[in-house]
Amino acid sequence: MIRNLCAALLFGLAGSAQAATLVYDFNDFNGDLFAPTSVPANAGASNVSIANAFGGLCWNTDIGVTDDFACGGFGSSTLGFTVTPDAGYRMNLGGFSFEGLGVAPDTGPTGFAVYSSLDNFGTALLSGSLLGVQQGQRIFYDVALQAANLIAPFELHVVSTGRDGLPASAWLLDNFRLDLTLEPVGTVPEPSSLALLLAAGFGLGAARRRSRA
Repeated sequence: MIRNLCAALLFGLAGSAQAATLVYDFNDFNGDLFAPTSVPANAGASNVSIANAFGGLCWNTDIGVTDDFACGGFGSSTLGFTVTPDAGYRMNLGGFSFEGLGVAPDTGPTGFAVYSSLDNFGTALLSGSLLGVQQGQRIFYDVALQAANLIAPFELHVVSTGRDGLPASAWLLDNFRLDLTLEPVGTVPEPSSLALLLAAGFGLGAARRRSRA
């Protein structure tokens, strides 16, 4: 039990100092709307892609004020991106979030899901219905996503479903945020941190034994 606890705390000490966020906000109207807005050091990230039968669009949701764009594909679509740690670095994932706008009730997709390459896009990390939401209303989605020691490219897909034929409108998405840490392969805690970790581990172990008694 104490060994497991120490391993978990080691992971936290190793990665917390280098926490960063990969961001796509789709607002670079004069450049590339699908390019990442912010990429953590020691990693590379692709543009967001839109895969479907009818194409996609980016729509200015606040013309002349903030010029806030959101992007999506018509009907059943997949928006995806890939992040890759630089050579000699490993990557730990700590969560993914995004915003979705309410779809048109008669032509919009009816469901959504989020998949990752961790299991070859086999099981949805999050899924739900797009029905019954006011068109254009922003909804925040928080995806539970934890993975450690990745050295290969990691890919995420945000998928809309349920509108495979025309007429079809788009589910617009915004503000993709992937929280991660990057550290050199082979990084271990400093000796002083390790000593504090062991002290904390023994203390927590004792407290657990007292609670059982």
